This record gives sequence, C-alpha cells and structure tokens, in this order.
Amino acid sequence: MKNFSKLFIYFFALAILYIIFQQVNAKKKFATDELKMEKLKSKVEVLKVEKDSLENEALELSYFDIRFDDYAKEYWEDQGYTVAQIESLVMDTLIESNNAEEDNPLVPFVGMEGTMKVDRVKLLNHKWAIADITDGVYWGQVLYSYNFSENKTLSLDVITSVLYSKR
Repeated sequence: MKNFSKLFIYFFALAILYIIFQQVNAKKKFATDELKMEKLKSKVEVLKVEKDSLENEALELSYFDIRFDDYAKEYWEDQGYTVAQIESLVMDTLIESNNAEEDNPLVPFVGMEGTMKVDRVKLLNHKWAIADITDGVYWGQVLYSYNFSENKTLSLDVITSVLYSKR
C-alpha cells in the first residue's frame, strides 16, 4: 500500500507539472495568436481602404460610359433599341470599315506608316463615341457623333480628332 501511495504522489506531481506546462504553453500560443490576429486585422483594414479606393476609381472610370448612363439607356430604350444593340452597331461599323489595303474611310487621317485603322471604340453616351486609331506607328483619337435616321441607318460624323506625333 505504501508503494501505491508513493506511486500516486509521483503521478499526481507529474500531472500537476503537465498541467502547468500546458498552461504556460497555452498562454504563449494565445499571445502569438493574438499578435497574428492584430496583424491580420491591420491588413484587412488596409485592404478595405484599397478596395474602397478601387471602387471609387471604377465608378469614376465608368462615368462616361453608355452602359452606366441611365439617361442614355432610357433615350435608346424609348427609340426601341438596347444599349447592347447600339454598342454593337456603332463598334461594328467603325471596326468593319478597317481594310488591309486601304485607310479606314471613317478616320479623317491618312496612314503614314501603314493603313489607318480604328483600334478600339467606346460609346460615351447616347450621341458620342470615341475611337482609338493607329497606322502601326502613329496613333490618335477621333470623337464621333452618331445617330440613327428614321429608316434605322447609322450616321457617323467626326466632331474632332487628334493624331499624336511620333516619339
């Protein structure tokens, strides 16, 4: 019996040491986790600010875009068109006028290093479109006014244009 009580005391002492070790280890782990959480919280705050900034920038960039202009959408819907139809018609007309052998007739410049082509088109609202043009070396932009006649034909008029000098 005496051996049993000594064994019990040893096991009890060992259990207390194990519990103390676990307590100290848990405190260290808790402190480390707290520090990691604080770092992650600060990263989350930085990313939230960056997200808000990017959202504001996206809103600013979409300001002159027919897809986000409710008045322009309403104008074309009253005419019986959707914005997607208008975008497709204007873009297709400008880009399909590109020809491998000749300058695009809808571009007010003659290509100096190749044929002048429409590269990219963006509809700003229900009346204006802007196009990026290039001949492969020189580039510029053209601002168009577009409209549909009563017989549903598209007319494009150049409002202004710019061709940048070669660098």
